[in-house]
Amino acid sequence: MNELTSMQAACWFGRITESDFLGGVSAHLYTEFDGQSIDLNRLELALQRVYLEHSMLRLTLSLDGAPDIKSSAETPLLEVDDLTELTKIKQQKYLLQKREEWTHQQLDLTKGKTARFSVSLLSESHFRLHIDTDMIAIDPSSFRRLMEDLTLFYLASEASFTPVPSFFEWHNTIRSNADLKKLVHRDRKWWQSRLLDIAPPPSLPTNSTSSQQVKSHCLRATITSDESKCLQQLARYNKVTLSNLVLGLFAFSLSRATNDKCFRLNVPTFWREPLLPEINRCVGDFANFTLLSVDIAKHHNLASLVHNIATQMIDLLEHSHYPGVNIMRDLSRNHGTAQIAPVVFTAALDMAEGELFSKSVHNTFGPMNWSVSQGPQVALDAQIVRTDDSLLINWDVRLDALPLDWVNKLFEKFTYLLKKISKEHELLDKDLGNLEEFSFKKYESDTLKTSPLSAIQKAYLLGRTTQLPLGGVAMQEFREYHGRFDASLLKNRLVDMVQRHESLRTYIDTNKLTQVVTDKAVVNLKEIDLSEQPAQIATTYIKNHRDTYSHALFNLDFSPWDITIFYLKDELLTVFTRFDALILDGRSIASLMVELFKIDQIEPGQPIPPQSKAPEYIDRNDSAQRKSDMKYWKNKLSSINTTPQIPWVMPLDKLGVATYERKSVTIKTSKFRQFVKIAAKQGLFKNSTIMSIILELLAYWSRNHSTHVAVPVLPMYSGALSNHSTFIAVAWQANSNQLSQQAQKLQSDILEGLQHLSFSGVDLARMLFEQCGLGPVLPIVITNGLSWPSLSEAHPMQLKYGLTQTPQVAMDIRFTTQPDGALVFSIDYACDAIKTTTIDSLLVAIETAIQEIIDSIEFSFEAEQCFFQNSEFSDQTYYSCANSSHPSLQEQLLAIYTEVIGLDQSDYVTKEISFIDMGLRPYHLKTILKRLNETFLISLSANDVFQCRNIKGVEELLKTTKITDNTVTQKPQSIHSI
Repeated sequence: MNELTSMQAACWFGRITESDFLGGVSAHLYTEFDGQSIDLNRLELALQRVYLEHSMLRLTLSLDGAPDIKSSAETPLLEVDDLTELTKIKQQKYLLQKREEWTHQQLDLTKGKTARFSVSLLSESHFRLHIDTDMIAIDPSSFRRLMEDLTLFYLASEASFTPVPSFFEWHNTIRSNADLKKLVHRDRKWWQSRLLDIAPPPSLPTNSTSSQQVKSHCLRATITSDESKCLQQLARYNKVTLSNLVLGLFAFSLSRATNDKCFRLNVPTFWREPLLPEINRCVGDFANFTLLSVDIAKHHNLASLVHNIATQMIDLLEHSHYPGVNIMRDLSRNHGTAQIAPVVFTAALDMAEGELFSKSVHNTFGPMNWSVSQGPQVALDAQIVRTDDSLLINWDVRLDALPLDWVNKLFEKFTYLLKKISKEHELLDKDLGNLEEFSFKKYESDTLKTSPLSAIQKAYLLGRTTQLPLGGVAMQEFREYHGRFDASLLKNRLVDMVQRHESLRTYIDTNKLTQVVTDKAVVNLKEIDLSEQPAQIATTYIKNHRDTYSHALFNLDFSPWDITIFYLKDELLTVFTRFDALILDGRSIASLMVELFKIDQIEPGQPIPPQSKAPEYIDRNDSAQRKSDMKYWKNKLSSINTTPQIPWVMPLDKLGVATYERKSVTIKTSKFRQFVKIAAKQGLFKNSTIMSIILELLAYWSRNHSTHVAVPVLPMYSGALSNHSTFIAVAWQANSNQLSQQAQKLQSDILEGLQHLSFSGVDLARMLFEQCGLGPVLPIVITNGLSWPSLSEAHPMQLKYGLTQTPQVAMDIRFTTQPDGALVFSIDYACDAIKTTTIDSLLVAIETAIQEIIDSIEFSFEAEQCFFQNSEFSDQTYYSCANSSHPSLQEQLLAIYTEVIGLDQSDYVTKEISFIDMGLRPYHLKTILKRLNETFLISLSANDVFQCRNIKGVEELLKTTKITDNTVTQKPQSIHSI
């Protein structure tokens, strides 16, 4: 039985499912050849002959990925566009439009469309041959074979040669070969023993443009024949291949662009096990890849780096019998989150054939003047090949993932390095620190001052990596404003603010762990004009942009903040703002927003934003004070020995990169005043009053009826707008005393804690980690924003939405006031850590508690009554309840998929890991579909199940199906019984 390879299956899933990173595209190669004089009839006959000789050109795939070979191809195979009557300008316009269409098309493999051929007839007998091939059927190495045979049959239609084996004949031989099975087993063990040593993906800059559509772009440059020969001589002198030399120079260039010292590269291979005769003439998908870990820090010069990579590549190729797709799957399981290798480097410089195409191909169809490829989860595909005695550098870039200016700069630096080192071989031995001309400079002007990062800033940087649970996110705040405002005034004011506030000219140096203030005012402003779009289209556009924008990590080559203005109909504006806590805390951000949108000199009734002056820092180097504060906190928090025990969906230490959402509830001004008045009789401040309600509910809700949270504090309110905030920790026991007494103790603890800030924040987190033995130890944060400035109620621009995300924080409960005095509770939560319905129920409980206090005119309430008849709380199920006789929906789904796929019990799988990374293959789907329908007594379609990319997607699919004891109704709006 024919079966897809691991790579083919991954490409098939990747083109149909929209993964978190660059999914929904086919793996295909589009090329253009520019020639003169073509016989269309001969070309059509040549194509038919090629399809006859190579069965993979007649491949079809069913929806679940089952392959079949059609007996014959549909004719005609050649499309013809006659542009000879158009002017040259119109011809070029048409060709550019055609290039754009073909670059982003998906060939329909379910109908056997593995390739598409077209000729555009141009003036003076010129023509352009357009070819698009799907890599599931024709990989890049097979494309070379395809072009050679197409040329052969075009020049001699009756030419014959020994029949070649089909691709699936070869693949089946590979699968059944006993010796190769042993090698696969050997290489699997080799890779699995090294999973922890595989470097992380490069930290590519996130593209903050608004495009939600796939956008591929090609960059091309040529290394001349003389330069190519010099590079070859340099490689031979250093006893490495030219491919490994160029790979090393690319790795160095990328490290300078990303500031990464350690990262992984995806290096494709196209080895064909010679088990069948004439297999080199076969067309199919022989592609595989290996993962190269680059560690720049180990090397003092380029020669050392290149030799290390050459040595590594020998080992990697020796152990390439275990497919790269399987390695990525194992890596994802090991990390508990989907892993990617978004940068691909292909150096086809050591081929036995030498040139990419023979002279015969070029003489018949002309030079290949354009090529671009796409592939799932690939942001940058860098290729370098031999052509016409020169080297062609061809980079395929996803501009919906990477900023064009960043890629252009990297491309220019890499090309310049190749040209420079071809003439100055001594650069290979030069110390890396002295290669400044190849660096990406963050700041192009003299700096005003440099200072070391604080402990909390370093923690934020660590949180941006995926080394920690709930990591891979930046501590940043997103705000969305809407209304009418003079855009020119806003832009002019922003320029002035950048000049006046050092925080907006602050850069973070991740290598030196310093922050640098420059004197050059760079305004991070983007403008998107939607004024001609219908309201519904504009709204959808902004919504799609919001989802990406609010979670994107800043590229730290720039100061980490951004303002984006959307121009709408009727002179309306929507303004997105995003600031990283590396440079600004919450109160400073709020102050900047008041300043940005001020109508006159300042908003009435609002404090004037503080101007720059030296802040009074806490002296953390006072060893006596620090020792005293450490002793205070050890005693204060000695009772904490476990992480908060609220009903998380799963253990927080098993969670990977999180997606955050916000839920809010508003307490009307009149009710808030009554509530505060009642608490004031007990001598309570507003913040203590509100926090007491939250803590009592959290503690009652917790399995051990106690909780502890982080409370951000700001030691000073004067000085420059920046981030000098830290946090303390407070503990709470449910029903231990009267609520008022506990609230008074909380108020006293917070005031007392402010006197012990030389040991706080990161120090407290470390101390609690030692006590608890598991992290995250402070996953719940309560943020007091009552003192933050805001726009007046009458201001024409109003805050409509916001979102804050923090590394290692699953739930940030914030309370602020609206301009009219109403109290707003907002919970920013990690979607994979806690259910949305649970967050809704907690907000209802807070509202109920406040109402109960108002009704009783006493500062007291019954937490149980706030949760009464609330199924989310009364029927609490914790992730640790492994002995439950009723497994959760997620557990049932995981059991079905892992059993069918054949995963070991020791393999850790989460609901967000993609099915590709779990090892799902097309032939698994029929069994899974049957098991789902039998288990849940429903009738799901194969198409619906196939569209799900992970367990979470299947959960959502089932939640659109109402399930009762034995009755099934398809597609209701929601379900609470699952």
